[in-house]
Amino acid sequence: MPDVISQNMPFLLQGLVTTLRIAALTAIGGTLLGLAVGVAVQLRLPFVAGLLRVYIEFVRGTPLLVMLFICYFALPALMGLHVTAEQATVLGFVLFIAAYIAEDVRSGLRSIGSGLVRAALATGLTRLQSLRLIIVPLALRRIIPALFNQYVRLLKFTSVASVIGVQEFTGSAMLVNARVFAPVSILIFVALTYLILCLLLSSVGRVLHAYLAA
Repeated sequence: MPDVISQNMPFLLQGLVTTLRIAALTAIGGTLLGLAVGVAVQLRLPFVAGLLRVYIEFVRGTPLLVMLFICYFALPALMGLHVTAEQATVLGFVLFIAAYIAEDVRSGLRSIGSGLVRAALATGLTRLQSLRLIIVPLALRRIIPALFNQYVRLLKFTSVASVIGVQEFTGSAMLVNARVFAPVSILIFVALTYLILCLLLSSVGRVLHAYLAA
């Protein structure tokens, strides 16, 4: 195992960097989009909330791989655009994970008591100001564990990107295996790497949640 991994480490690390880049971009974009969608749905904005509910239900009822195919094959064909496999992956992942984060945001907002909302309004803040300065930040604090659970899922989801040609970590490992055929060693290394990354990410979430709750 050490020989196979060490000899192919630069190639594997290149794939890991791609995985981490995709995960980071998707986490940022998915969180921002999920926050906006969750707030809009919770506020029951006319017409907009209904469309966003359709989006959420469509994504939650569609396999991730289908979302990738839509973003890589269907959308460029319909819109006349050219996108790379990695760009399509980030877009598909953002649309996918944002739907789940939106539901987490809605749960956080629903957990805020009406008394706190009235108190915020009583201080002279407008509804928009109270939402932006008090309600949403408090809701985000409460859903930190759920958010980081989504980030952990997202990190593992990145392995699907190899299906449309993205040379991420798992895809790179499979290319190495096709060349040297050492499935046990390579798969153990891949599994341990994902495990360590997921444990680190979960630990960051727990520390951040404990810090904000203190």
